[in-house]
Amino acid sequence: MSKEIVVNVEDSRTRIAIVEDGKLAELYIENAENKRTIGNMYLGRIRKVMPSIQAAFVDIGQEQDAFLHFSDLSDNLGALVDFLGQDKPRVETVDLPEEEGKRPDLRRGQEILVQVTKEPISNKGSRISTDLSLAGRFLVLVPLQRYVAVSRKITEEKERRRLKALASSLVPEGFGVIVRTVAEGRDAKSLDKDLKLLMERWRRAEEKLDSVEPPALVHEDVDMASSIIRDQFSDDYDRILVDHKPLFHSIRSYVRAVAPKMVDRVELHDKTDPVFEAANIQRGADRAFKDRVELPSGGYLFIERTEAMHVIDVNSGRSGRGKSQSQNSLDVNLEAARVIVRQIRLRDLGGIIVVDFIDLRDEKDRKKVYDEIKKGFKDDRAVTKVLPMSDFGLVEITRQRLRPSLTTTFSSANGESSEEDRDSSSGSGNGNVQRIERKLERTEMKLEESRRQLNQKESEIEKLREKADEGGSGPDPSELQSLRDKLKHYQREAREARKRAKKAESDARKATEKAETSTNRAPAASGDGVAVDPEQVVRSIEEWVEAHRSDRRAVTLHVHPFTAAFLHRPVPSYQTEWFMKYYVRVHIESDPTMSPLDYRFVDTRSGAVLEEA
Repeated sequence: MSKEIVVNVEDSRTRIAIVEDGKLAELYIENAENKRTIGNMYLGRIRKVMPSIQAAFVDIGQEQDAFLHFSDLSDNLGALVDFLGQDKPRVETVDLPEEEGKRPDLRRGQEILVQVTKEPISNKGSRISTDLSLAGRFLVLVPLQRYVAVSRKITEEKERRRLKALASSLVPEGFGVIVRTVAEGRDAKSLDKDLKLLMERWRRAEEKLDSVEPPALVHEDVDMASSIIRDQFSDDYDRILVDHKPLFHSIRSYVRAVAPKMVDRVELHDKTDPVFEAANIQRGADRAFKDRVELPSGGYLFIERTEAMHVIDVNSGRSGRGKSQSQNSLDVNLEAARVIVRQIRLRDLGGIIVVDFIDLRDEKDRKKVYDEIKKGFKDDRAVTKVLPMSDFGLVEITRQRLRPSLTTTFSSANGESSEEDRDSSSGSGNGNVQRIERKLERTEMKLEESRRQLNQKESEIEKLREKADEGGSGPDPSELQSLRDKLKHYQREAREARKRAKKAESDARKATEKAETSTNRAPAASGDGVAVDPEQVVRSIEEWVEAHRSDRRAVTLHVHPFTAAFLHRPVPSYQTEWFMKYYVRVHIESDPTMSPLDYRFVDTRSGAVLEEA
């Protein structure tokens, strides 16, 4: 199987695509409003302990309190509490017990260091754990532990022993380490370099714990593009194609350091045509945001999201010419099974997924569809379980959900906020009209499908009646009752679809009239009435960094929260670009007391002010 990673970087967002055999398999989008938080560490404060559900709610500075289930409390919780109780938290000074001791009780108001394991979804806060770790290319560093483990995917016993001995000789006191699968065959130098980078990150987190009060972010994991390349790029991939020169050089430098033999697989796309078009995946990316997905045979899928689950409906459409009904139903279902698996991975759907296939009478045919789905999920990195098809043609799927699905967060390949959210926030106007018109279009398609199925069932019943009138054996009572039940179901669906279409048409008309009579609003003025040019502020900051590149390797920059958000917004961020250009690490701190036009450079070690403007 040929595999590649395609990265598209623009001003406001980054798209990362995983391509398998020329087809888009996975798509990730990151922008300033939807940044990856999995792996981030926070110093939080327990807001509520609820023994009835075996969980606690922790304030980590997000909109909703994070959810900490007691099963996510690590065995070394006692050592973690001792670590946080120090004036200057340092792992080496904590006395780790030889055996697992009794876990301390959690209490309201207690400070606790946690790591995000699942991003906020809908009205649910982040899922967090006290089992802390920092992931590198070859190793995972685990503070306040003693163990050395090797990935189970490395099966050769001699190699497992070699890697475990290497890691044991490198890991410092007070830490544990997990050797990752990609470390197979690597030497001590590669592992030691990776470990030193991880230790540097942990030391920065310890230093931050000295000066912050909960809730506070103490460690931010790498961005989406970096995490995918770190975790997935291996010998299986033919290339990484990037259309952004600074990020291209950054990725090459990283690959040269961790896998020198693969550096030539990192390619820069510097042609005029968009990189997704050049890789022939733009159409696939567009399909990820449509409710209706066409099948090559003429059938189609409807993919809809409800509060509790995702529902996928399989329809035969125009397929089936020259085939028997049973053969056509099987062919469409098998084709749909392959497309459904690709769409689930592409949209990153998680939780409960129910697929309503076309009815199949033969148990062997049902198993063929089930086996096709199971085979499709073989290469899926998310943990997925599939139940066999029921008598009603339903297949239930549960898939590991770490973040909101792509189509929940974004409405188009542009990586913007969902259209429905934008429309509801505006309350009126052309966006609202377009949303209702799209709803009307979907409803009319469902109405048409209900009518087609209604006609089909009525025709089947009529044929059975004609057979009885001609003196035949007559219809089988159970078969006739089944058809009658389905007929009632489709009649009811058709009535409901007609009602929805009528209401959607009325809403679209009212929204159009409202948009035509609405007036344009002037943009809100800034708090002090002063127009701020963020690019000018950034230029001034960069000039200082460039001027002091020879005598500084790390500085802390204090700016207004608005300016901090602007500096973090592009991917890669300004911090990353400055480091690649000047080899100076700039740590950004938000200070709401400062003006958006001001900035202050501070020595990271001593705290002395270096420059103030």
